[in-house]
Amino acid sequence: MKLRHACLALLLACAATGAAAADARPVKKRTKHPAKAAVANPNPGRGGGDADSGEVAPERHFPTTMQQAPKQDETPRIVRWMIRPLRRGMFIRLPIMDTDPNRGVTIGVMPIWVLQGQNDDRIQQIHAPSLTYNKNFQVIPTYRFYYYPQEDATFIARASYSKFEREALGEYEDGSFLGTAFDIYARLQYNVDAGQRFFGFGPDSSKHAESNYREEYTQYRLGGGVPLAHGSPWRVRYSKHYQSGRFTEGSLPNLPDFARSFPGQLSRRYQQVNENRFSLDYDTRDHGVTTGRGVLVKSFAEFAIRGFESQYDYSRYGLDARWFRPWESDKDKVFAVQAKYEQLLGPPAPFWVQSRLGGKYSLRAYGDGRYIDRGMATVNVEQRFKVYEAKTAGVTTELQLAPFIGMGEVFDNPGRAAARYARPVVGAAVRAVAKPQVVGSVDFGVGRDGLAVFMDINYSF
Repeated sequence: MKLRHACLALLLACAATGAAAADARPVKKRTKHPAKAAVANPNPGRGGGDADSGEVAPERHFPTTMQQAPKQDETPRIVRWMIRPLRRGMFIRLPIMDTDPNRGVTIGVMPIWVLQGQNDDRIQQIHAPSLTYNKNFQVIPTYRFYYYPQEDATFIARASYSKFEREALGEYEDGSFLGTAFDIYARLQYNVDAGQRFFGFGPDSSKHAESNYREEYTQYRLGGGVPLAHGSPWRVRYSKHYQSGRFTEGSLPNLPDFARSFPGQLSRRYQQVNENRFSLDYDTRDHGVTTGRGVLVKSFAEFAIRGFESQYDYSRYGLDARWFRPWESDKDKVFAVQAKYEQLLGPPAPFWVQSRLGGKYSLRAYGDGRYIDRGMATVNVEQRFKVYEAKTAGVTTELQLAPFIGMGEVFDNPGRAAARYARPVVGAAVRAVAKPQVVGSVDFGVGRDGLAVFMDINYSF
């Protein structure tokens, strides 16, 4: 089950707005009555004082803005209601209004505690429990915990339980493990997601063929990398992904039965895959999450061998390239491009192993997995404009507006790709960047199936 959490970072922008307004308020100073001041200082132009004692009192010149109290608190009322400062952080009352093309509308409440470290002002912990309601999945209580032990390390824990769905997740990522040049990644998850959709295979799968299935799986991912040389932007990496899952009928009403619409795709028995990936990365980005400039190129080859903790035999290769460039005339404007390609090879594999197009991470006008086939290619172009910035308690927060365009396609192999199957998307994103480690975004994309809205946290692009 995947509930988007971009509101966690967006609220930080609101918090910075309110706190910055409060910090900017002038302070009223106590001054002597004008008449008494004239007597106490008969020579105001020279400093004044008691001539007999020889003591000279220093002059006090306060700016006019420091002498007058503000007529009213200029902090927006909604911000004052949402945010309560703490000694080392803040408490936020946050209403939830989440949309997802696959899940529908979710509403609820989320009280959030944002805590800073004891020795610096960097965000160290975020506690975010929530209680939400979705007409398809009913009441869902969830608890989220984010811990940032250092700027390039993150630990995430999440747990939820409801009638149709449940999840337990733990994830840790460290870009400089134990102070070395090694990076590590680990993820352990049990998940039941009843909101998945399937439309069939190929680039022309019809919206009218939509069906719903329930996915239950346990998985772990382990990975690590090391630079080719000290200080080199080139890095070699190995990762392992094991998943055991089954796929049964979904619970969404008014949709055709999954088994009847797509016979042979249902699997009530657990199926296992064990994927081993080798990759070569080139990374010159200034930060992996709050990226402002640089290049990332990730090329990989992946293998699953039947009989070696896997029921399927296949291979996959791909490329993920991203480029971030600020304008020469205005460093607050960043031009960003992403291009992704992947291809599955080998005997026929189940749909949940094949390449997927749609969702926040590929084509932002379609639900996750809207198009499925053995290969996929997509390009996204985004222009980010900073519309607001504030620095509060040592944390810089930016609010950005990012119009984007994109195009993507799935295919059996590159030779079968055709221009008529390319799916365009146009839209805009609202991004909140709480440097150095938190990014939240809300993306509005329009494509062939209409409007889609996605929310997420800590995804650079």
